[in-house]
Amino acid sequence: MLSIFKRYRMRHNHNQPVHPFTLMTVCERVKPMSQASFEFAQQSLELASYWLYPQESNPNYSDAGHFVLEGNNDVAFQHCLSKHLGLHSIPVVLSNCHETLLHALPIVALKDKEIGLINIGHRFDLKQTLDVQVGSVYHFALNRYDNTRLLCLGIDEEIQTGQLYEYAEDLGVNWLSSDEYSFRNRTSHKSQLLSYTSHCDHLVITIDLAALMPSAGFDDNNRLNNKMILRTLRHCVLSGKVKMIQLVGAKDNLICSRQTKEILDALCELPPILTHAA
Repeated sequence: MLSIFKRYRMRHNHNQPVHPFTLMTVCERVKPMSQASFEFAQQSLELASYWLYPQESNPNYSDAGHFVLEGNNDVAFQHCLSKHLGLHSIPVVLSNCHETLLHALPIVALKDKEIGLINIGHRFDLKQTLDVQVGSVYHFALNRYDNTRLLCLGIDEEIQTGQLYEYAEDLGVNWLSSDEYSFRNRTSHKSQLLSYTSHCDHLVITIDLAALMPSAGFDDNNRLNNKMILRTLRHCVLSGKVKMIQLVGAKDNLICSRQTKEILDALCELPPILTHAA
């Protein structure tokens, strides 16, 4: 049955008209991820499109298919990004890990442009490692690309260390805590976001879907407000600077959640004439 879905999806990826957004799913195995976790995420992501964005239901999306990244086989994924960015369609990448961004940056981080990375979630993802591991994406992004800067929205202060804050400051990272990134502070947040985006030529946004859910399944106060995330997305997309949006989740309850559907639907409702890739 899975192979039937795959063949159907691939047959319907060609000769599509230009859309404001291009959606794709990506599964990548990154240390120390187990093979079982990788395969489970792959199965969930491969079938996600049939619930999240049925292709016949809305003309604002095109479906670019599913990509599996293991080792250095990222050529097809990068070609797809390049193709759709060339058509001024914003790639929306649903991935199982943040580190997929590192495969996209060679395409979206043009050397003569200032790239603003926006990470919405509880963690900095600045783990200092010699090779790419889960939680290290922005350590590598900021050190490999001198023209990038990072804004983190929704940082959970209880799970950070003093050493991590010091490293973030050394890298010039800006951030708002989960308490500061709240609906009651939406006015001040808007001015801070305007200031940040005004210094960037292009924007790449990543949303950790786990941060939208109650922590450990019961702490509802810890999750980020989806209204704030939608406001942030709307402002960034309508600025005309967005090069890519990445949604990160590895389990069905994250990938096929109400919050994920709300994000995709909100993007779809933006006026097409005002929506295009930078």
